[in-house]
Amino acid sequence: MANESDALKLAVSQLPARIETKDGVVCVSADSADGPLTLEIRPSESSSSIIRQTTFPLELIESLAGELGCVRLSDLVHRYQNPKSVSGVLKAQMLSYFRPEEFQGKRLLDFGCGSGASTWSMAQLFPDTEIVGVDLVPARIEVAKKIAAFQGIKNARFLCSPSGDRLPEQIGHFDFVMLSAVYEHLLPRERTVVMPLLWSVMKEGAAIFINQTPYRYFPFEHHSTGLWFINFVPDGMAHWMARKFAKYDPSTHDPEINRSPNWETHLRGGLRGGTELSMVRDLTSGKKSEARILQPRADCARDRADYWLVRTGPRHRPLKKAIAQLYRVTDKLLGSVPSMNVDVVIRKETGAQARAAA
Repeated sequence: MANESDALKLAVSQLPARIETKDGVVCVSADSADGPLTLEIRPSESSSSIIRQTTFPLELIESLAGELGCVRLSDLVHRYQNPKSVSGVLKAQMLSYFRPEEFQGKRLLDFGCGSGASTWSMAQLFPDTEIVGVDLVPARIEVAKKIAAFQGIKNARFLCSPSGDRLPEQIGHFDFVMLSAVYEHLLPRERTVVMPLLWSVMKEGAAIFINQTPYRYFPFEHHSTGLWFINFVPDGMAHWMARKFAKYDPSTHDPEINRSPNWETHLRGGLRGGTELSMVRDLTSGKKSEARILQPRADCARDRADYWLVRTGPRHRPLKKAIAQLYRVTDKLLGSVPSMNVDVVIRKETGAQARAAA
């Protein structure tokens, strides 16, 4: 966009720049007037720096750094501008289950959109789809609106939920719902309220995408603590283990989560994750016949086990193929692919289909 290019050229004339934040320093530089800006992010609690590149103009960076701090700014820039981050995950999942034309003229709810990186990614991917980003935190919605205005997004808007157990008024019904790295941050009691609420605004035949949620019983807990086998111990022991042994990087994670004496803080941080069956149960309030876990339709993936295999790296391929065979069995028998993260698409069956299944 011309405005974006002009903003970058103006930013270069003001560089290098140093931005003091509440939790560190952001140094901004650029190699050329037409290239991206380079951010050297130096958190106060870390001896190392984080390097990010962004097309955001200096004015926007200064505003975001003042609101978010340098650590959260680093995470936000990574989410928005790294094609292998949010946008890569969403594109791979959505286009493995539906063709691009199936999103045209449809409505999509991005629940728990945060600062809008997932909404922005889907708005670019599906320009003819109406996308509504919803979050509970007003500050995040304001950041999302500010970035959307800069990016010139026309097919997405952002709304703030009035409370944790309600959606914005007159939000309407949707053909698709996205929960990208959201489910694990809902407390168990919230899941029984929020998930049926989302189910209620889905049209018959609509689909909900859930991704980047840690699998509840995976041996290695990679999301919050970096500990082995913590998923298999009772809550009290898991709480003690997290506080005493959790591994975290203060430059990229909030260390107060694992230090907290409050067990719910650990749950809010995403410690326990979920499973496909728990998600179906929460969505349908136990009426599992109303939901169907879909299989991918992409040429490269004949089923969910293949989809997992395609998404893994090239190392140890024979072993991974054997694991995929095991996942094919667990998916057929239990409706679960127990990999490190849950990646599932659930369709809301029509009345006739649900009655037939029952």
